Amino acid sequence: MFTPSATSPVMKLALYRSTSIGDVVLATACVDLLRQIPAPVQITWVGRKPALQLIGSAFPEIKTVEVDPDITNYQEKVLQELKDIHFVVDLQTNLRSQLLCRSLKRDYKIPSYVCYKRTIDRGTMTISSRLRGRRRALPESYVSTSMHQFDMMTSALRQALEVHLPVEMMDGLDKIKAHPLLPTAHDPGQKPWQKELKFGHWLAVAPGAAHEAKKAPSNLLRDTLELLNRHLRQDPAMREQPTGLLFVGNDKDRDSALGILDSIDWPGPILNLAGKLSLWETALALKDTDGLLCNDSGLLHIAEAVGTPVAALFGPTVEAFGFPPWRPESKAFSSLLGCRPCSKHGQTDCRFGDKLCFGLIQPPHIVDHLKTLLKRNVANGSH
Repeated sequence: MFTPSATSPVMKLALYRSTSIGDVVLATACVDLLRQIPAPVQITWVGRKPALQLIGSAFPEIKTVEVDPDITNYQEKVLQELKDIHFVVDLQTNLRSQLLCRSLKRDYKIPSYVCYKRTIDRGTMTISSRLRGRRRALPESYVSTSMHQFDMMTSALRQALEVHLPVEMMDGLDKIKAHPLLPTAHDPGQKPWQKELKFGHWLAVAPGAAHEAKKAPSNLLRDTLELLNRHLRQDPAMREQPTGLLFVGNDKDRDSALGILDSIDWPGPILNLAGKLSLWETALALKDTDGLLCNDSGLLHIAEAVGTPVAALFGPTVEAFGFPPWRPESKAFSSLLGCRPCSKHGQTDCRFGDKLCFGLIQPPHIVDHLKTLLKRNVANGSH
């Protein structure tokens, strides 16, 4: 156990993670870790909009500094904001972040610590899939991960803390469990859609993703929801209180949601808020749902960070990249198709033109998991 010191000085540090939204959310595991150490800490988050706005809304106590290349001399302005920190943890590790860290070291003697990103590992897996094609199955080790990306991020922070924490506070540092989090308790929850989500049980659906190739075909989502609908209609406990559907995402996802809704006869209430909410509002909405059906996307990580389990569909990316769901109640669904992964980030279109990686995912398996999430909350009387 840590023994707090009454005379400990404030430790000032910066976390640099600007993109993508999912990675920014995963990086909040570093905030969770810092909340569990006894030293007083002052955190500055360096990033870009809109993810930076999400961090500011979830953590009002964290100072946010924007990196905006469109502003003249932006780097000098960022350096001025950071000149009094003790160290920076570079969770972005791109050219821009590295240049900033070098400038901090040169001008203010501020050290930086870098996060390992598995770039080489991802590249190797992608090349292997090209050679393997569909002649052989995907190795089963690819559908799980030995270390989540957020654990790699907190490892970089732990490295910094081992240098900057007082010796008397080091005991137990390696045993702290840290996970992504987006606190929502400080939000008053007075928006009309928040009040509606407080009643009954809701399943959220996020049909979108950062890249078109990572989006499951609409027929997979439609077939899954149709089958779930039939199962819920046959369950006496679920029939008493129909489950609502909440759609989240951007404007394109709103159109996708309308297409899905046109083809299913969902008996419960429906809220199509895709394209209507900010990232922070989306996090608040997901907090009040029983589960999320989604792709490998930023909303997967937002949902888990607010405590909502997911059913995540992985197509051109693989879980071994380090980004699968981490909550015990969550589950990833994918196939052992040998041509996975297509690319390091899922941005490359299917070279076979059929998205068979999604086509081999069985809706009954997804439905069984979604039923477990919904019935669990019905059984314990919680939302």
